[in-house]
Amino acid sequence: MSSFNLMDTTLKIRLISNFFQQLITTAFIPFIALYLNDMMGTKFTGIFLVTLVLINMPMGILGGYIIDVFSRKKTVIIYQIIMTTSLFFMGLSLTSQFENIFIFCLSYIIFSIIWGLQFPAMEAIIMDAITPEVENFVFKFDYWLENTAIALGMLLGGVFYYTNKSALIFLSSLIFFFVLLSLWKWLPNSIIVNKTNKEIYNFSSIIKSYKQVFKDKRYALLIVAFSLLVTAELSTSSYVALRLQEEFNSVSFMNFTIDGVRMFSLVMITNTVIVVSMSFLILKVSSMFSNKAILIIGLSLYLIGYTNITHLNSFYLLILAMAIAAIGEIIYSPIVQEQKYKLIPPDKRGSYSAIGNLGFNLSELLARLGIILGTFLSVFGMTVYMLLILLMGSIGLYLAIHFKRTI
Repeated sequence: MSSFNLMDTTLKIRLISNFFQQLITTAFIPFIALYLNDMMGTKFTGIFLVTLVLINMPMGILGGYIIDVFSRKKTVIIYQIIMTTSLFFMGLSLTSQFENIFIFCLSYIIFSIIWGLQFPAMEAIIMDAITPEVENFVFKFDYWLENTAIALGMLLGGVFYYTNKSALIFLSSLIFFFVLLSLWKWLPNSIIVNKTNKEIYNFSSIIKSYKQVFKDKRYALLIVAFSLLVTAELSTSSYVALRLQEEFNSVSFMNFTIDGVRMFSLVMITNTVIVVSMSFLILKVSSMFSNKAILIIGLSLYLIGYTNITHLNSFYLLILAMAIAAIGEIIYSPIVQEQKYKLIPPDKRGSYSAIGNLGFNLSELLARLGIILGTFLSVFGMTVYMLLILLMGSIGLYLAIHFKRTI
């Protein structure tokens, strides 16, 4: 708690606002594929989500440049206003009185684009506020806080999926509004880079600002490899969620009926509960091994867990597979986050974070493509697809971290 008190107001507000936004977006974003599938079918869902990822990719690059040259506070406030409004119209379009798939899709497109633009800004804000005294604590605490939010969000989303989808989205809009007020009040005005209007609006200057990032081979490899690994997690809320919805045979557990959608929620909750409750114990045990051994063990467990989640239909085996994957995530994820932070120059935090977000877009693209591939490939074929992606990601990540001199 003393480390928390050492953090300045900016860092505290950023962490707390991120907790609530992560909680509420986790409550509905993983279920978007299910919402669209219910309304429009699997093929439309896959094509729509893939197209949205392709749209988001260049927008994320622009977002990183914007945050390096404009006031971070003003930019973040504008983003929050747009996202709050988009969520309101998403909720409105799901009500029985105003049900409209076009408004829902359009509002979600706007929300998704701005959510991507906001990522480099929020990352830059948290990095600006980190001091050496709290550096180690911040990453561990943020990792724990984020996974706690995900656990609560998945539980909330699973409940509202059957009861009132529109109420969940309206609640999301309200939370984003309160986050907007808190950022408006407590986020300090940041110093912007002194550039002329000609330089700011010149497209060549945007390209130039990213040259250093693309030349950084270690950072590029780290991002691409990590993106391939994150594909597994995102596939759970897309391909795996749809597969369980269609193929999972309902079971009774403690007088509670579990169908495919609830099974998906339980799998995701298992992940985050293990991360929240066992992170410090597992990290303490893993510290007894060498860094290379820790990374290999973590990546191996992660690969085994998510490869099996792709095809399993057994309640107990799915829970076991996710538990294995979660332990692997706990072991390797903090290593990646620490390496990313150390590789980013202070004056290029927006640009580097944008490339990091581009990597997340790559993860989304591969995961959403899985929905389309799933209509053509068998479950075995999709399992092989996932295995290959995770193998490439694991090898790339190991090389980026432990073969510094050759990259």
